[in-house]
Amino acid sequence: MTTLTEHQRVIIVIALLAISVFLTYYFHAILMLGTVFSHFFYIPIILTALWWEKRSILVAIFLGGLVVISSLLYRPELLTLNDYGRALMFVVIAFVVASLSEQLKGREQELKRQRDLVQRYLDVAGVLFVVIGTDHTIRLINRHGCELLGYREEELLGKDWFETVVPGAFREARRQVFTESIARKTALPGQREHPVVTRSGDELILAWQDTVLTGDDGRSIGIIGSGADITDRIRAEEEMREAHDEANLYLDIMAHDINNANAVALGYADLLEATLDGGEQEMIRKLRAGVGRSIEIIQNVTTIRRLHSHETATKPVDLDAVVRTEIAHHPGARIAYRGTAARVMADGLLSEVFANLIGNSIKFGDPGVEIAVNVEESGDKVLVSIEDTGPGVSDTVKPILFTRFARGTSSRSGKGLGLYITRTLIERYGGRVWVDDRVPGRPERGAAFRFTLPRPGRTREPPASPAPPAACRIVTARP
Repeated sequence: MTTLTEHQRVIIVIALLAISVFLTYYFHAILMLGTVFSHFFYIPIILTALWWEKRSILVAIFLGGLVVISSLLYRPELLTLNDYGRALMFVVIAFVVASLSEQLKGREQELKRQRDLVQRYLDVAGVLFVVIGTDHTIRLINRHGCELLGYREEELLGKDWFETVVPGAFREARRQVFTESIARKTALPGQREHPVVTRSGDELILAWQDTVLTGDDGRSIGIIGSGADITDRIRAEEEMREAHDEANLYLDIMAHDINNANAVALGYADLLEATLDGGEQEMIRKLRAGVGRSIEIIQNVTTIRRLHSHETATKPVDLDAVVRTEIAHHPGARIAYRGTAARVMADGLLSEVFANLIGNSIKFGDPGVEIAVNVEESGDKVLVSIEDTGPGVSDTVKPILFTRFARGTSSRSGKGLGLYITRTLIERYGGRVWVDDRVPGRPERGAAFRFTLPRPGRTREPPASPAPPAACRIVTARP
């Protein structure tokens, strides 16, 4: 609505007063009537009271005096108490309307002050804030929102939010969500991605969350929403995802080709070992050991990649099958295992735990090292111990043995990734791992690697065929 200037208001009031003077003269001097023409006087009185509050009393006194003086000059016989009462009523009306106008303007000023205060608070925020009315129009938007969208505030206020800033592909869906939120008086919970389009046509992605505004009567009057620009972050994440996929492709190709090369190298090493003797056979064994380290590195890289990909979830696993499969990979080792009927919460990488721990015992032990795998069930946990008669682990190394790139004191210590992977897997399953002395207080008598695994929460179904007593289930692999 157009607001009148002060000059325009003065002209209107002067015109109305002139009309009032003319009507007074016309009815008293020409028509010789004392009719209720003075009801027209209420118009300039009320307008003056609304525009200038108490100054309207002067206008009321002027008009009241005009009625009385006109009656005295032209028709004194018509002058009655009614004319005095009418003049008094002009003053009363002017006073009442002026008082109400002052109160209304005071409330408007307070509301404006509060609105300006809220606007200042919103303007200092680093995110977009907007109030959208039930008619979908923008009622308020902060400075950052205007800058983000590329508009001036006056260009957005009163405009349809969805027609102005929501991309066409999302417009109807956003309208429907808005309408449903207004109807149920509750916005969608949490933060979500909310595309918007700027004045220049660029599309931005906001991390959006909103809440429904309600009036004193409990009815929904709009929605206040806030959005932080996450366009750069989303694009960076997409670029990182693409780079990650590309890196994984290169790793897959590298692992495949290196494993093929290792297989060929091991094949030729086997052929050469059968045809050579003496010192030459020792060289072949060193060659095989080097290829074995290459295979171990590739396996560790593959395992770490699977660990960080979160491709698998824990599920009930037959622990006995995992242990027996790993023991079968070391036919020349002296490994004692009695078997178990326990099931644990793990995934397909559990075999890596036994591969690393049993492999460590064989790698760092003497040719005649003996290994024992024991399983104990206790409450909701399963305790697994892998003990060996090797050189053991010193007390200074024990606290850091499972950290990344930690190495033992042996000359054959590796890069430390195997035990780091073991700890990461065990903790991922909800257990813990540590190392003890096989004989307490005597580290030189061998090490005991122990770890716990959680049992499934539900009751395990019985096996299809009964297992033999634990005392009879002994697996021994000897040369």
